Amino acid sequence: MAVNYFAYDVTLNPEVIRKILGKWSVPRRARLEGYKLVFDTYSAAWRGGIAGIEEKDNSYVIGALYTIEGEDFPVLDRYQGTPSIRSRIKIRVKTDTGVEEAYTYISTSPRKHVAPSRPYLALMLRGLKTLGYSDPEIVMVERAASQ
Repeated sequence: MAVNYFAYDVTLNPEVIRKILGKWSVPRRARLEGYKLVFDTYSAAWRGGIAGIEEKDNSYVIGALYTIEGEDFPVLDRYQGTPSIRSRIKIRVKTDTGVEEAYTYISTSPRKHVAPSRPYLALMLRGLKTLGYSDPEIVMVERAASQ
């Protein structure tokens, strides 16, 4: 069964999701209202912080909405470090065609800010550019990475 996956971390980059799943649908731009982008978890594999989200009124997180097969979630769960590093939650995101339900991941033990590595951030930014996000939106992500 096909389900939506909202990616706001490096998996918003189609190159990364292709390496993880071997396939994907063409991603659509999506916006998660009521959350803000944070870098709140250290990753030894990335040698720095990885993106997370936390609830915050009047804020939003931009990303990619993929339609994937439900049986792909165990692969994504392993990549995301579920259940020790992250857990999967159900959310609602805004797209050009309306509001849609999706799944995404949140940190299980968030810390204060953990700066991401340059390669990690570069993959995120390249993914945002591929999706056609504007310069101000990309700067918003860069600011979150440097706080």
